[in-house]
Order: sequence, then C-alpha cells, then structure tokens
Amino acid sequence: MSIRKISIPALFISSALFLGAGLLACSDDSSSSSAPETDSPTDPGTKPSDEPSKTTPEAKDTTFLTPDVPTPEGGYSGVLVGTCEKGPLTIGSAVNLQDLSETDLTATGKKAASTVTDDFGTYSLQYSGFNSFAMQEASGIFLNEVTGDKTGSVTLRSLIRAIDGDTANVNVMTHLEAPRIAYLMKENSMSYAEAQGKAESEVLRAFHMQNFMAPARKLSVFGQTEADANLLAMTLLLLAENASSDMQAVIDAIAADIEKDGTWDDNATKAKIADWAYLQRMDDLSYYLENMGTGIKLPNYEQKFRTFWFETFGLGICDSTNQGKITACTNELSQYSTKEFVCVDSTWRIASASVLQNREGVELFGECTADMEGTVKDGNGKTFICKKQKWNYASEAELLNIAVSAKNGACTAANNGSVLQHESSYVLCQNSTWKKLDSQPVDYSKGRAMNEKLGPGINLGNAWESQGQKGASADCGWSNCIKDEYFKIIKDAGFKSVRLPVRWNYDAAKDAPYTLDAGRLAGVKADIELALAQGLIVIVNFHHYVELNNYAVYYDNNPGGYDKEKARFLGMWEQVAKEMDAYGDDQIVLEILNEPHEMKNKYVDDLMMSAYEVIRKNAPGKTIMFEGNGYSKFAQISNVKLPADGNIIFSGHYYEPFEFTHQGHGYDCGYKLKDSDISRVPSHFKAYVDSATTHFPDINGGHIPLNMGEFGVSGQYGSCGGNGPSDSDRAKWTDAVIKAATDNGMSWQYWGLVGVGGFEAYNKNSNQWYTELLDVFNKYL
Repeated sequence: MSIRKISIPALFISSALFLGAGLLACSDDSSSSSAPETDSPTDPGTKPSDEPSKTTPEAKDTTFLTPDVPTPEGGYSGVLVGTCEKGPLTIGSAVNLQDLSETDLTATGKKAASTVTDDFGTYSLQYSGFNSFAMQEASGIFLNEVTGDKTGSVTLRSLIRAIDGDTANVNVMTHLEAPRIAYLMKENSMSYAEAQGKAESEVLRAFHMQNFMAPARKLSVFGQTEADANLLAMTLLLLAENASSDMQAVIDAIAADIEKDGTWDDNATKAKIADWAYLQRMDDLSYYLENMGTGIKLPNYEQKFRTFWFETFGLGICDSTNQGKITACTNELSQYSTKEFVCVDSTWRIASASVLQNREGVELFGECTADMEGTVKDGNGKTFICKKQKWNYASEAELLNIAVSAKNGACTAANNGSVLQHESSYVLCQNSTWKKLDSQPVDYSKGRAMNEKLGPGINLGNAWESQGQKGASADCGWSNCIKDEYFKIIKDAGFKSVRLPVRWNYDAAKDAPYTLDAGRLAGVKADIELALAQGLIVIVNFHHYVELNNYAVYYDNNPGGYDKEKARFLGMWEQVAKEMDAYGDDQIVLEILNEPHEMKNKYVDDLMMSAYEVIRKNAPGKTIMFEGNGYSKFAQISNVKLPADGNIIFSGHYYEPFEFTHQGHGYDCGYKLKDSDISRVPSHFKAYVDSATTHFPDINGGHIPLNMGEFGVSGQYGSCGGNGPSDSDRAKWTDAVIKAATDNGMSWQYWGLVGVGGFEAYNKNSNQWYTELLDVFNKYL
C-alpha cells in the first residue's frame, strides 16, 4: 500500500456539520493523477461559473472525473506539512486531524495531533490508518496583522481528502469553504473535488475576487501568486475594526451563511467591513507581516483588498480608464451611503468639495481653461470662479479681492502691505491678495520711530534680575555685576540700545503701596544714566516675576492669590513708570513683562492691558512694549489683545531650535546644526510679519512695530564645553536670525553681553568680544 500525505487547511467548522453527509469514494493514486494547480486566472472579463467547465476543470484534480475506489487496506498513512494562518498561529498552537467515515462523514474516533513549531504557523503531523476524508483543526493565538498584537485566539478547520498531497495549509479560505463542501457532497451528491472547486469559487465571489484555480489548502499569506494575494486580502478584510476577540464569531457566521446556497447574504456585515477597509492604509496593513523576519515579501494584495469595498459600495472599478470619474456610494447600509467618490490613482476617494464644485461648474459653463483664469460666473444661485483650471465656489474673501482690485487696482508686490478703506471696512494687500482686516488699523508712526532708534542692541542679563543680593548691589546676585565700562564697550561696538532685565519684585514691599527697594531703584537708574551718557536707548522691564506667573498658571486654585500679586505688580509699575518718565520719551522703552508662560491667554491679556493702563497714565509719552504667551513666542501675536495705541511695540524671543541653542540648559549636548535649521528661519519670520500685519495693521501700511528682545546660542563657553555648538555654527545661526529680523524691519537685542551661561558675546575675563559673533554683528551695526 502506498503512503499518502494529506494537506489540510484549518477552517472554522463544527464536525456536527458533517453528520449524515453522503461520501463519494476516491480513486487510488495508481488510477488517477491530480490536475495541475495553476495560478492562471480566468478571463478577467468573465465571472467564474458556479458549475465546472467541461473543458477546463475548476480547481479540482483529474480524480474528479474518475470512479472512486475503496480506501486501501489498512487506510492511508503519511505526514502532513504546512502552515496555519489567520494571521500566523503562534508557536505551540494545537493541530489536530480527525478521521471521518466514508459513509456519512462522522468522526470514527481515530485522531492524530501535533503543534505549531514557530510563529509562522508551521507544523508537521504524522497520521496512520485514516479513511479518505479527514477534518483538520488548528487552534491557538494568532498574530493580528493590523495591530501586531497576539491576544486573540481562533480555531480554523479544513475538510481534506487523503489523495490530495502532503501540503495542507489551514487558513480562512479553507475555513469558509468547508461547510459548503460538506453540504454539496451530502445534499447534491457531488464528489469532493467537484464540491471543493464549487465552494471555493463561491467564497471568492463573495469577496469579489477572481478565481485563479488554486486550492485553498495550497495557499499562504506569504505566497507570491495571485491566488495567495486573494487569501491575504481576504484575511485582512476579516480583521475589520481590528477585532481579534470577535474573529471566531465573524468567520463562523460567514461560513454558515455561505453553507447552503453558496452566497454571503449578510449585507450589513459586508458594509461594516467595507467601511473599515476604505479607511485603511496599505502600508499599515502589511507592516507587521513584512517585519516578521528578513527578506519577507508579501503578494500584491492591495487591489484585491480595495476591490472588495469598491464593489460593496457599488462604485465599480477604478483604473486608468476612468480617472476623475465621480460616482455615488449606493450601499444604503454603509456609513458613506450619502457620499460621492472620485477615481484617483486607481482608487476611489471621497470627492472633496472642490471636486464636486468643479463638476457643477463644468456642467453649467463648460471646462475652466487656462485662458479663463479669474473668470467669475453665476449659476444655480452661486458664484463660481475659475482658478487653476478648476471651477470653485467663490468665497467672500475672493469676491472682496475682485471688488477691491476692480476699484483700486490689483494687489501686487509693489503695494504689498498697503491698507485701504473699502466700504465700511479696511483691506490689506498681502501676498498678492486684498484681505479684509479684522481689526481697525492704527497709526504706529511713533512706535515705529522708536523701534528704528532701538536698532541693534544687546542684553545686560543675569544681573539686575538675579537673586541672592538686594539693594544697590542686587545686580551681583549671580556674580555678574554690571561694570560701568560695559556701556562704552557696547557703544563703541556700534550697538544702539541695551535691555536691562530687572527683578523689581525681589525686594519690593509685599503690601500696599508695594514700595520699591530704594537701593535697587538707585542702582538701575545709575546704569540707565551710564547708558544714556553713551547715547544708548534703554529698555527696562519686569523680569523673572515667577510668583506672578505661577499665580496666573494656577489661578483656579487660588484666585485671591492672583488678584493680590497682580495688585502688587501694578503698584510697582506705577512707581517704575513715574521714575522712568523723568527721562526723555526717546530714551526709554518700558517692557511690561518678560516671558509669560503656561498661563491661559486671558491672564496674559489681563496683566498686559492692566499694566499698560498704569504705565500710560504715569508715563504718557513712553513707548510701551508688549509680549505674548509661551515665553514670548512671536507666534503668539495672533492671540494677544493690544490697545489701539500707536506708541507701542510687540516683542518676541527667538531660539529655534532649542535643541541647538539651549544645549546644557535643559537640552542635551551634542546637537549639530542642520541646514534645515537655517533654511527655515526666513519662513518663520515671514509668518510672524504676516500675522502681525493681519492682526495689527498700520494705517500707513505694514504692521505694528516688531522687536526681537532675545535670541542667541549657548556655545562652547557654557556647560557643554567642547561638546556644545561650535563657534562657526553659533555664528552661522546668529547671522541667519539677525538677517531675517533686519530684512523684516525688526529691532533686536542679543542675549547677552557677559555671564549668561555660554550665550555671552563678550569675554569679561579677557575683555574681548568673541570674534565669531563680533564679525556677525559688524555686518548689521
């Protein structure tokens, strides 16, 4: 007796399904041979027939046409090998083979067992003395191909025949076809081969897949044929919503649905799977399978996967023949039943509003061609505009631009930044378009004049805002006392201004009237006078006011604390403003509060506007400087509230990227400056200017004056030492930033002169400028 090896795909069918099933005997191996299992597709234009062709047998052996013979004496024996795949079943999963009666397909009690030996679902199973038919079952944990987890379990079954060879892969296709095979053998008196071929065709048709005449037991999700691609697409589709825990119920229900009539009639489940499939990215679906090992290549399943939802939605094919075609989803059970889809790059996508608008425009007016650019037409109660060879509904902004251009001429580079009154509102020329302004333009002439005087400057930081000492020597708290000669050094280098950060709250009285420390006030004023003597303009601010910032951040926990500290803040500003008003209006700029952060924007506005009113009352002619949230990020200009006062400046700080500029200050050492770090600087500043122009336009054109109050790089003189930014990179970054600021009309103050944690531009020990920075400064001084 020859030894037979059987290949059995694991499918999800109870053996009870086979009770009473009629069984056709199989011919032995000497009297028949299997038809070649090819990967040749049927005619793409012809749907596979339910009935086997007389000239081309459908997925069956030649034994299908020959008489069945009794099982050899002693039965069939051999070794089955293959894989068990939902996703692949994991190592240790059970693989069982159960012998079936040749008279009614009931279990005879004879069994064989094995286990999966790796995480690819591989197994080998030895059996002996079996009849012609057997039920193979694989049970265990499987890899969820979409999520990568291994938490779901599944049981897959396959009804197999002893003479069909030793490769027996178990997969979802064998599972779905098994009940149908048994039913056809029992109820329609079909042979196994005929029943298997018909059942497989019906399962494939249920998923809108082409039949490539390859038995499911020979397929694998890692195979390379079109038939393998069918299996992989089907396997992935059954993971709708990544439901590992529901997998058994899903495949059992589909198998039972197909069993009696060969059709999958559960349209609600189909729609649910299609809705999920539409949202999937192919790279995400294949990621975990492709990364199970080196050299893994998956079959080209993508279009088969998409075809399922194409057809379920009623969209039909999408290929090069119908690119741009728009059609509606006709499946009322789908969540996309009200959507229209457009064929783009061989897949259907929900048609965007612009696509639908163009279709409507073409139907009304014909194609939008290049020579019609800017043409406006009315139809269907809407106004259309031809742009870039597409019809679109004209927006209010576009209609405004057309109207203003017709009356005042087009917005061009020549008049960029211009502000005009149009009817009851103002419009701004920006980026070749007239735009309606949300706020009333302000005459910022005074603020702009003062900003121009500030020009290039430098910070005298880590001095008056330091801690540790009070009174007249408070600038020495961090051992960085301001020396009288610094002001001449700054002036001789060509700078026009200095910024004096001051921690006024450190030694001011806690209770009203919040009297400033006389020594600190005298010391600050002495430095101001030294600066003025050199012809330098001075910016004075409130710096490192940690208590006030924290009360604002945690306002909800302690509203009274915020109110009390705010009153102290305003009380101190009243005194500072009065003192500063003694100097000329063209000598002093008053910066309200340095780097508010992590608080809600409404508290930034509350503090800034409240202090502004106090300052303006007590120093009516002084230029006042505002800052935004997020440590004074320029981008916050769109979120701030500013008064309609022409003698103000908005100040921002720039340290992008912090990974480079702040090495050793909360960021790791060793970051190397990238070309992209430099190339994006101009676009950053353009965005700041555009935002300033939009939100705070100048009646004379342009925007509120802008100042860059801090910027710099902690180089090799900081805590990173030689592992910090090189001198050349520090110079390269500083040059790019100053150029961007200067090109956009900003004043600036570098952080800082001496003793500022590696940012310093001047070596106070050797009394020399750091050459790499001085060379950069000299380009703009």
